[in-house]
Amino acid sequence: MSRSREVSDLFSVEDLTRWQKATTQRFELEVDGNGGTYKYELEIEYELPRARMRILQEKLWFDQQLLINFVKGEAQLYGDDFSQGPLYPFDWNRSAIGALPERADNTKLTWFKERLKKLIIVKINPMQMVSESNQEPEYLDSQCGNFVEWYIHVLSQNQGIVFEIANDLKEIIDGFRYFGFEKVGENRQLLKVQIADIQYRFHELSDGQRTLIVLYSLLRFAQEQDYTLCIDEPENFVSLPEIQPWMSLLYDLCIDGKLQSVLISHHPEYINYLANSAGLWFERRQNAPVRVKPIADQKDGLDIAELVARGWLNE
Repeated sequence: MSRSREVSDLFSVEDLTRWQKATTQRFELEVDGNGGTYKYELEIEYELPRARMRILQEKLWFDQQLLINFVKGEAQLYGDDFSQGPLYPFDWNRSAIGALPERADNTKLTWFKERLKKLIIVKINPMQMVSESNQEPEYLDSQCGNFVEWYIHVLSQNQGIVFEIANDLKEIIDGFRYFGFEKVGENRQLLKVQIADIQYRFHELSDGQRTLIVLYSLLRFAQEQDYTLCIDEPENFVSLPEIQPWMSLLYDLCIDGKLQSVLISHHPEYINYLANSAGLWFERRQNAPVRVKPIADQKDGLDIAELVARGWLNE
């Protein structure tokens, strides 16, 4: 989610596809839910001489019927019954869908907006995290740098989730007991972790311990609140014996329909454990578009990671 930010804050001319001469980029997303299928289309136009970006068009469909059609600064709105509504001018630098207020006749569009808010997309970087909270965050940032603030102001409000996280961590981090807080200013708190008989500030933990705390926190929060969890290389900073229990728990929750998750990984253990049942292979050769293929079944007695290493996958 762009959180109402402008296109120029989210894209730059360096993001333009370099092996093509086109000055536009197109994105599409399909979401099943609310009794049908949504299709979202976004096209960004780059004005290279002026280093300026803007939305050329933005569309949202529900079961192949338009809900909004924003083209070249004009937004055409449609109601829940797909009847044509008002046409009005809009800023090319902002999402028209994101800016529309909730109304009684656009509940389908509102559902889609709320569903997008339930995407957590992160690449965990424990070196960016701090121990202290001095404000209430709207969301968890992409590298989880504000995890402490998010934990204190969001997670800790649900003691059921906190209890599950603590139980998970007791099995993984030797001596883990509980989380604690210390007030260090008028609006400032520290997150502390009790391990055996010693209490540590969050930043005093190892990179791996902080990563594990974030992983289990995200998993339990996403499960409880019906979020979709998207993590880039969750195995970073942790050892295989540490990540394996988390991966098994995530897999079981997804299989049971209690969680939806998308992981990106090069780790052979992830590939072998998850790819057979729900894996997609992303491949790009030289300066060409990325091709996506389902992962082929194992063959010749070799596991999938070995097929990847030998270059035999999908052959």
